[in-house]
Amino acid sequence: MNSFKGKNKRGEFLVENIIFIVLNILFLMILVLFLIKQGSGAVLLEDAYSKNIALLIDSARPTMKMYVNLQDLKEVSDKNGIDFSDILKIEGNDVTIKLSEKGGTKYHFFNDINVTAYKDTDPGREGFYILTFSKIK
Repeated sequence: MNSFKGKNKRGEFLVENIIFIVLNILFLMILVLFLIKQGSGAVLLEDAYSKNIALLIDSARPTMKMYVNLQDLKEVSDKNGIDFSDILKIEGNDVTIKLSEKGGTKYHFFNDINVTAYKDTDPGREGFYILTFSKIK
């Protein structure tokens, strides 16, 4: 009887080790996928630019016009197959930057002002957006 109990413990020990190894491999795979997504730069750029543009809008006054250089975003959006005219959206009081099909970062601004954003079509400014500001009616 004692030898049977020892074999059972060895079997449990083997199963526990296999489960432990499988869970560790699964965790490492998820970690690697996360690092690959973060390393592409799209998530970091979306976050940084959405916050910075929201801060610009908060400091704007009616009748102002701003030119925003988004050439870094244009390179990433071209690589990810996103049209440059779709990467910056301002709806309500939210700025949204989208550099990939599944991504997109939204940031809120507080200024009560109408904001219109469109890409600049002048030669030599292919990576620029124009922001115009007007009073809320």
